[in-house]
Amino acid sequence: MKTSYSGLAVIHTRPASMNVIVEPGRIAAGNRVVELAETATICIRAAGQRRYNDQRYRIVGEGTASPSGWNGEDIRGTAGMPYQRMVPGSLQVYSKDREKRYVPEADYTQDSYWGTIKRHPQGEIGADQELSIDYAVWLCRYDAIVLQEDGTIRVVEGDSEAPESRELLLPEPPAAATGFVLAHVFTGWGQSCIHGGGSLVAADRSSSLRSPDWLPVLTGRYEDMVERTYVVEVGAAEGDSEGHYQVRIGATGEDYGTSQNLTIDQLRWTEAKPLPHDRKVPLLLQSAYRYPVSWGLELDFSPSGSDANVDLSGTYKVTAYPEMIFDRRQALDGSDPLDVIPLERRGHLDGFRDKLASGLPVRIAFFGASNARHGLWPAQVVGALRQTYPRAAISTSVIAYGGEEMRHGRHRFRHEVLSVAPDLIVMEYFINDVCYGRPEETEEAARYLLQSMRDAGIPCILLTNNGANPLFSGNGSSSSFRRYHELYRRLAAEYEVAFVGGYGYFSNLHTFGKYFMTELKGNMVNHPYGIVDRNWGLFDRVLSGAILKMLL
Repeated sequence: MKTSYSGLAVIHTRPASMNVIVEPGRIAAGNRVVELAETATICIRAAGQRRYNDQRYRIVGEGTASPSGWNGEDIRGTAGMPYQRMVPGSLQVYSKDREKRYVPEADYTQDSYWGTIKRHPQGEIGADQELSIDYAVWLCRYDAIVLQEDGTIRVVEGDSEAPESRELLLPEPPAAATGFVLAHVFTGWGQSCIHGGGSLVAADRSSSLRSPDWLPVLTGRYEDMVERTYVVEVGAAEGDSEGHYQVRIGATGEDYGTSQNLTIDQLRWTEAKPLPHDRKVPLLLQSAYRYPVSWGLELDFSPSGSDANVDLSGTYKVTAYPEMIFDRRQALDGSDPLDVIPLERRGHLDGFRDKLASGLPVRIAFFGASNARHGLWPAQVVGALRQTYPRAAISTSVIAYGGEEMRHGRHRFRHEVLSVAPDLIVMEYFINDVCYGRPEETEEAARYLLQSMRDAGIPCILLTNNGANPLFSGNGSSSSFRRYHELYRRLAAEYEVAFVGGYGYFSNLHTFGKYFMTELKGNMVNHPYGIVDRNWGLFDRVLSGAILKMLL
């Protein structure tokens, strides 16, 4: 049944508040027409926080200064690690019997973003000591804005925790049993108003050789959930007379991992660097983790036409607002993630399919890093193949190591992969290659591996999969992931192997009604499946579905 709509946009209020506005409009579904005659204003309940008291925790690691950084993934809650996104300032650390309260920065360091506590080497907490801790954690939630059959608007609230109590508090959008979902609204982590995204550019320059109204062009999507103002200072390079510039950037807003809020008067600046040759400057937040973080925006300072001689010197400000309202009107007829995943050179796998159909034994080698080792998608792929080809004896070799990059895998390939005589190799190193951040080394290793597979006559599926939290790595921006996605895609075409570009889905999660961070279920870093309940999360099902579309 074809569904069409007009109007019905869900937007934020001006000024932003915890209300959203639904504009008038109508939906036509077959012979039915549902109309919202007047603007509706809907109040969204704040996600709030949850208190945890007397949580037993065995100290892991040492730190000399807060924020402590990530501490490795583990179960959360009682007898596990604290939940991530602790409310800054809420942590209190006691001895196991609660007779002694320890002093922050003297006895331990902490990190409110990653939810970590580490003993200070000069403090009174011993290695491996069991503690009692109190803290509060920010909650987050999706709500669905639904147009009902009677023309009224209702809010379907989602959960603020996982089905398994020790998973991270990263929710899924709720399902609406009836009516038409117009938008998902994401709230949480201390947010007190709802923004609809967008950004503004302004300049305060002392001089210009041409138009004083000239501004650089802002590109990209802002992917953070904090309103920030970026201050970009552009000045002539010291001692330069040929029009070369240097750039440094500061940003306001929540200072992740600490209890601070950076203001215009307290900016933490990036190191001043030359303006790139292409004059495109990623907007960077100099994080408390001592490396700059990109949340997706870029300023293009390339003058053109009548602006070719403009003096770029000056101070530019970009105010960026989080995208918390995810439009779902375009999905009223349904949406398929496979539509945004490149699936290329299916014919490369014809021989493998023929062998499956003949009933001969086959072996699949899953070669890569942690998502191949611990994710569900390899088992989902093999399970579906066994169901489709019941006569074939399908065996696997999962040759994957957490944290490994392709440059490591090349040294294991002949001894560990070729030795098992696979009939198909599914190669997945994408995330770690990106965060390593040296594309020339990745390309060299990829060429060696793909040529070795070609020489051995073994078909290959080269994968890109989910992205990562850019706060975890200075190389973890969405632009870095796109660059590697295209590198993998180009190499797959050159060596004529099959390509499944799962990152095409991850980079478009906003069009499917989700904030990308909530897809990283296992660790809020790079794992889109639960650490306790591997079925917690949808990404692996999408990825396995894409692979199966190539194989079946």
